[in-house]
Amino acid sequence: MSRSLAPSVVLALGLLAAACGNDGPKALDPDLIRVTTDAKMRTDTVGEGVHAELSTFVLVDAENPTSQGAYVTLGGTLADATGRPVSELKPQSLWIPAGERRTYALVDLERKPRPEAVGAQVIVRSAMPSEYPPVAQITGLKTYPDDGKLVVQGRLENPTTRIGRIIVIAAFHDAEHRPMTRPFDVISLDAKRGVNLQFVGPKGAKYATIFIGDETY
Repeated sequence: MSRSLAPSVVLALGLLAAACGNDGPKALDPDLIRVTTDAKMRTDTVGEGVHAELSTFVLVDAENPTSQGAYVTLGGTLADATGRPVSELKPQSLWIPAGERRTYALVDLERKPRPEAVGAQVIVRSAMPSEYPPVAQITGLKTYPDDGKLVVQGRLENPTTRIGRIIVIAAFHDAEHRPMTRPFDVISLDAKRGVNLQFVGPKGAKYATIFIGDETY
C-alpha cells in the first residue's frame, strides 16, 4: 500500500480557513517549534509515472511542544561543503497536534539532484493554530517486527458525508529516533467508510507512525 516519497503536501484547507478571518487563532512564534538536527538528506525518485523525477530531498522532524495544534510550514536551503546555498527546498505544511512531531520531506524546489549538497538549513516559516484540524482519522495504530523489518498498521476513517481523497503518510525512525523513510499512499474513501492501512519500513527501523498529510472532500 505504500508509494515513493511524496514531493509535497498541499496546505490543508483548515489553514486557509483560519487565515481568512481576523477572529481566528493567532500565529505561534516559529521559534516555539523544534526542528531536529538529525535531518537525513537523500537523492532518489520523487513523484510517480510521468511525473517521476530524480531529486535531492531532506527528511526532517518538527515537534510542536505547545498546547495548541498547528499547521507548521518548514522550508530551507541545501548547502555545499563551504556552507554556500546551492538550492532552495520547497516549503511543506503539515498539521502537528499539540505535543507531537511530524516527519517532513523537503524536496529541491526545482526537483533536481544536487550532488554538491552536503547539508541543509531548515527553518520554520510559520506555525498557525487552527480550529480545523484534519477531518479524517487514523485509529488503532500498532507496530510489529517482521523478518527484520518494522510493520505499522492502522485504520483510516472518513467521518464525513462526502467522498474523500486522503494522503496518508508513514514515518519510520531508527533506534535513535532519526528519520529513515517516509512512504505514503493516496486513498479515495467513500463517505462514512474506513479502510485498513499497512506500511513496511526498512531494516533497522525501530519506531513508526501513520498520519494525515492532506485531504479533500
